[in-house]
Amino acid sequence: MANRKSKNQTGLSAYSTSFALAGRLAFISLACAGALVHSPSAQAGPSEWEKSTRIGAEAFKENRYGEAERQFQTALTEARKFGANDLRLATSCTNLGVLYNSRGQFDKAEPLFEQSVTIKQKALGAFDVDVVDSAARLCQFYLKRKKLEKADALCQRIEKFADMQIRDYQNLSNSMKQLGDFFSHHHELEKARAQLAELKQSTESRTNNQCLELAVLLDQVADAYMDRNANTAHARKPDSEKLYKQALTLREHVLTGSHLALAQSYSNLGKLYASEERYALAEPLLQKAYSMCKETIGLPKPKTFEQLDAYGQTLISLGKVQAAEQLYSQALESFQSAYGKNSSNVADIQLALATILEHQGQYHEAADLVGSALKIKERINGPHHASLASILDKYAYLLKKTDRQKEASKLQARANQIRG
Repeated sequence: MANRKSKNQTGLSAYSTSFALAGRLAFISLACAGALVHSPSAQAGPSEWEKSTRIGAEAFKENRYGEAERQFQTALTEARKFGANDLRLATSCTNLGVLYNSRGQFDKAEPLFEQSVTIKQKALGAFDVDVVDSAARLCQFYLKRKKLEKADALCQRIEKFADMQIRDYQNLSNSMKQLGDFFSHHHELEKARAQLAELKQSTESRTNNQCLELAVLLDQVADAYMDRNANTAHARKPDSEKLYKQALTLREHVLTGSHLALAQSYSNLGKLYASEERYALAEPLLQKAYSMCKETIGLPKPKTFEQLDAYGQTLISLGKVQAAEQLYSQALESFQSAYGKNSSNVADIQLALATILEHQGQYHEAADLVGSALKIKERINGPHHASLASILDKYAYLLKKTDRQKEASKLQARANQIRG
């Protein structure tokens, strides 16, 4: 029977080879990609299981799905001989499940994914990092298939694991600090103090990496719950909120300064609050996210404008229209200086600024901006691109507001023609 001890003895995790088409192993195909795992045994020479797994992975990469399925089925049969809780059996279940999932055969994939997680849990324990990682991916699979009860049960386990990890990291940090304070007052223990410093360095390096990896996993599950609730406007999203908060706590534990990963956590939580119309909670978080991006990579960057736009829209919702207008005006000047007046980013900012001016009744100014944005988009995408329809609608509306009915009618007709 496989367990933590046998895993360490065989070095299974150390020399696992991932045949990944995108990202990490197991369930990555949920994000429109596939991932296959080849975990060789500890015995010298290739076994039948190793051979079938390798050939199946190669066939999958080359889109020879029939051959891949036959090889993975053979590997699964061989893996069952190793025992019900052997990690190689979990690998084979995952590989075959990813294949079925990538082919849209979800009913075949689901029991294989479930069996893989069950095996890992029995072999490694319910709160092993690898087990929780696989459970998180299975949770996302359930959410995409709208199996909400199963997803929620796994989500609760993931949240519990994250709470435990956060508590452990905080306790470790506090303990290290207390020992450091103690040794600082006992110079006769200088040797022990030096050993503590070495221990702290090696421990923090590992735990910090674990914190950041867990934060990414929590964000992924939270994003999946956000997608699940995408059609329920303004509804509370408690699972996403807790997961985003846990991810933020982990990143704040590790990262300092204006780090982009920390900015993303503030942005995730701020956008969630904005989607729930809790703008007072969203504003300081989105302001932090924008300020961090601006400080780290500068204002004239698409990533920074994404954060500025979220912050600006929240300011508008709070009635702070002048502050929002100032933000967008600064962005427009910065992007024009960096990329020229005919860049797509400039057009996007002009459209956002036009919306603000429209709300203030400044229809002439708003129309000028939309007209400029339309010309830029036409040059970039062509005069018949589908994305132009909504811009033409907006331009036509503003022209009507400025008593330019004839021009507005022509633009509206053009928008309708693009839509077909």
